[in-house]
Amino acid sequence: MLMMKTASKKLGNIIEREFYKKLHRRHRYAPKAQGQLEINLVTSWNEQCGIATYSAFLAEELQKKVKLYITSLPTKNAINPCFKILGYSVGSSHDLVHVQFEYGLFPSLKLGKRTLTAFSALPFYFGLAMGNRRVVTTIHEPRKAGLAGVRSGHFYTNLLDKVIFAVSDMIIVHTRESKELMKTVYGVEESKLRILPHGSYQKPTFKNKDECKHGLNLQNRVVVTILGFVTPKKGHDLVIPLLPNLDRNVQLVIAGGPQNAQDEQYIGKLKKLAEQNHCADRVTFTGYLPDFTDVLNATDIALLPYRNVTDSGVLHLLTAYDVPIIASNLEAFREVYDEYGCLILFKSEDSQDLLAKTQELLGNQHQRDLLKSNCLSMWNATKWSNIAQKHVQLYREVLSKTG
Repeated sequence: MLMMKTASKKLGNIIEREFYKKLHRRHRYAPKAQGQLEINLVTSWNEQCGIATYSAFLAEELQKKVKLYITSLPTKNAINPCFKILGYSVGSSHDLVHVQFEYGLFPSLKLGKRTLTAFSALPFYFGLAMGNRRVVTTIHEPRKAGLAGVRSGHFYTNLLDKVIFAVSDMIIVHTRESKELMKTVYGVEESKLRILPHGSYQKPTFKNKDECKHGLNLQNRVVVTILGFVTPKKGHDLVIPLLPNLDRNVQLVIAGGPQNAQDEQYIGKLKKLAEQNHCADRVTFTGYLPDFTDVLNATDIALLPYRNVTDSGVLHLLTAYDVPIIASNLEAFREVYDEYGCLILFKSEDSQDLLAKTQELLGNQHQRDLLKSNCLSMWNATKWSNIAQKHVQLYREVLSKTG
């Protein structure tokens, strides 16, 4: 077994070394000095997922500044040769390739009991390397443990990371925490890393709060909302048992649906939890909503009791609508608190601290007004038009590099 591992490591080093040689020898395409940039955005598209939503908002603003092409990633068949062909095709056209990367976006390969996560990303990035365009990759959620730290499939996961980072001329992350993870866990040099925040909804539609509550059958209620896909990591189960300790007119709205069968089971558990705590009539499950506008306008305060997160698109949607927020004190939320002060933090997983912070905010109109004002400051800094402009500046920086 030891001999096999040693041989595998040597083979991996040879493959890696030869790949890097080829990569660094490739002739770089030089875009025209004049004219509009042509950008190929590679992403999931028209899907019910956070990356597709992110990409749609970014694309809407980018296309006002560059000539934008969308390449939609296939969602099935990890060993389909089209991934390498697709990589080479986009890596040989337009001025620059921008990949929206998240491990779950690329199909995985099952080998018996082992799963090779995001396997199709390997041939795709190999295809990109065979082209000659500059490549920017946005890493939306770096894994805190690092794929390379997993014993099972160490060779594969290490190779996957190294190929992605080697082919990418620049890597975008959304937070300081993510940048630090990329440096310390994944070993990416700082010169290759840029922080560009997640964008905030560009055009919020403000409506009368009471009318929106009435339309949702929540009239005369204080609406406390948890927004977005309903998954265990978002901590809904921390909130439901607290409802009997809040004023009787407080209604918890769980606005969103599941992403998979496991989430469906979680929603079932939440409903049972509400029954066990005798507050089922005080929890509203909306299911999947194509538009959150009425819920956002009806919301008095929002909760983000997440157990883990590297960034949150929901947070940026809430701040666009000036919604007072209470969030767990995870690093991603602490960064927002330090920079904008548009939310209140509670100790992660501490339900009693969450209860105290919720009671305090519900009873303090001045504090809610202050949070709303700070939400406006964050929105002005991170609205999608500004984030798109920062992307264009980064594209030009990458294209201006020689070598």
